[in-house]
Amino acid sequence: MKNIQVIDGAVNSTFDVYEVDDNLFDTLFPNDQDIAFLSDFPDIDNNPTFWSQLYSNKVNKKSIVGIHGTLHLTGSYVEEENFPNRKESDARRR
Repeated sequence: MKNIQVIDGAVNSTFDVYEVDDNLFDTLFPNDQDIAFLSDFPDIDNNPTFWSQLYSNKVNKKSIVGIHGTLHLTGSYVEEENFPNRKESDARRR
């Protein structure tokens, strides 16, 4: 199981963390990636099964041991071009 933090553009966002199984995690974050954008996956935006799986196990941020990936939804203020390899360690800094 892996922890994913979800970032959206809501003014009241709490940047929730969800525990997902390895299969779902590997779908969103292949090849050791740890940053993903919803726009990378046009087929899942309207897939209720995906959203049900993602949001089924919200975890208390105070009790987790690490965040393994960050998923940016529509409205996130993070610019995709700053993460060309979809790895936090390769982020373009200004």
